[in-house]
Amino acid sequence: MTKTPAIDGRFVSLGEYRFEKGGQAYVMISNEGTKGHVTADAVVFLSLDKKEQGNKPARAETNTLKTLEAELKKLQATGPKREMAMSVVEEPVIEDTKVHVRGSVHNLGEVAPRGFLTVALYGTPPTVSKNRSGRAELADWIASKDNPLTARVAVNRVWHWLLGAGLVRTVDNFGTTGELPSHPELLDHLAILFQTPTDHANGMGWSTKKLVRYIVLSRTYRQSTTGDAATVTADPENQLFSRANRKRLEAEEIRDTILTVSGQLDSTRGGPTFPDSLAADYGYKTNSTRRSVYLPQFRNAMPEMLEVFDAADPSITTGKRNSGTVAPQALFMMNHPFVLEQAEHSATRLLREKHADDAARLTRAYRLALGRDPTQGERKVAERFLKGKSDRDGWTAVFHALFASAEFRYVN
Repeated sequence: MTKTPAIDGRFVSLGEYRFEKGGQAYVMISNEGTKGHVTADAVVFLSLDKKEQGNKPARAETNTLKTLEAELKKLQATGPKREMAMSVVEEPVIEDTKVHVRGSVHNLGEVAPRGFLTVALYGTPPTVSKNRSGRAELADWIASKDNPLTARVAVNRVWHWLLGAGLVRTVDNFGTTGELPSHPELLDHLAILFQTPTDHANGMGWSTKKLVRYIVLSRTYRQSTTGDAATVTADPENQLFSRANRKRLEAEEIRDTILTVSGQLDSTRGGPTFPDSLAADYGYKTNSTRRSVYLPQFRNAMPEMLEVFDAADPSITTGKRNSGTVAPQALFMMNHPFVLEQAEHSATRLLREKHADDAARLTRAYRLALGRDPTQGERKVAERFLKGKSDRDGWTAVFHALFASAEFRYVN
């Protein structure tokens, strides 16, 4: 506002930037470091190819850039492939950092020596030498038998995943604002066994697999979701685990179950989860039929089915997922092309199999999708529906209805 723009008296150049084709990018305009106002009435993006014909240096630079890009692309296509992985390495100079006042890296306060939260320590605090970052010491303290918090949080999360609720219901909050454990002695018992080396009786040596096995073989885990009237009255929220909790399948489980019923699930282990040529995750969509554990969890392009059914946000740590019941979930199961396509595959699979009649096919369809036989009422409705329809269309609609049913998404 205080200087005449250099370009035609109207525009100021923001510089030259490189944007990926088909991707998303931005240029930030800020008033940082100024004393007045910054006003942007209009922003124009021009390709280097469209500069004035007389601008020979710009055109020469463009031609050079294109040549280099073509050479780079050729080398990437013919050169050796190597595995890429992120790793933690120590800085060449180890030093304490300064407090960032109000979170700003430009406003530094006093030096904050490396150490541990003394309020959460038992006994003598670990020490960190001047020539080490302290990462190893922090890891040793987190997994130490003298730290009672780690093992309790771990076993409580496993209990939550297996039984639908934790011994401490606030699985992400073991502080004073969280809930108290419903069974503190059981929580301590599991935590101690979880930490105990495997050469001791029932010791698990921090093995999650052994912890899962120990819990699922218990009588508590094997209970029915149906409790007697007296128990339901005394413990309506089932905080004492007097019966099993009715649980909705997680987003990944719903997807994998649909693919299993349709016969399309790819159980291949390992390997890449997205193409090497992928440059940006914006707008990325996968057509993979592999198990959901192999789907790439991009922050800017979560798989639609996982997102609508409350999959964890990859940007944050989540010990307990949301389990909302909202209209988009029902609409997804009724209208999304993925569900419709897998219903067609399911019908094709059913018709390829040899069954005596439609009654046998209906029994097979219900067993595949819901794990049970259809009731007499369900048989009558299906028989009326299938009359006058082609086999493929009719059975596609049957599987579609089964996928969209509430029973398909819940486990009793």
